[in-house]
Amino acid sequence: MMSDAEKENEFDVSEDITTARETVIEAMEQSADIYGLNRSYGRLYGLLFFADDPVSLDTLVAESGYAKSTVSTAMKDMERLHLVYRRSVPGEGKKAFYEAERDFWTVVQEFLRREVQREITVMMSALEEAEQTLESANNEQARQDLEKIHELTQMYNRSQRLVDILTSSSIDRLAGLTDRLRRD
Repeated sequence: MMSDAEKENEFDVSEDITTARETVIEAMEQSADIYGLNRSYGRLYGLLFFADDPVSLDTLVAESGYAKSTVSTAMKDMERLHLVYRRSVPGEGKKAFYEAERDFWTVVQEFLRREVQREITVMMSALEEAEQTLESANNEQARQDLEKIHELTQMYNRSQRLVDILTSSSIDRLAGLTDRLRRD
């Protein structure tokens, strides 16, 4: 049985934990806002971040105080962004449970693979098409535009190499590389 001092100490730790978690969750709300997401995404992500087990949609609604539609939309969007994962829990049927991705490097890599790679692909295709069109034109403006397109193509080629490196390397490997580059 716990003494009164132990119970009081346990309460203080619990209160300290709650305070610390809320500080981080509020920062996550601000981060969501910085990246153009609704602040509710940051709060919901924070609740999942500190959860030890997958959390049901209903529990997220109860803990956050948000409408079920808000939570459901946020979970779909955050799942698309690889911030959370939908899980099934044995014995719970089709009920939706969610977990936070705690490895932010994985989130960054998935963003690069999905969004940045898509932009590079779209732009490289357009630049190639424009280059072919301009090469058949024979005037000074076409040559100037072709030079601009070549410069932009070089930038996108470098971007592609960077995305390839970032999406295939661990954060530790990249940090080691940047440390070596700083020393040189």
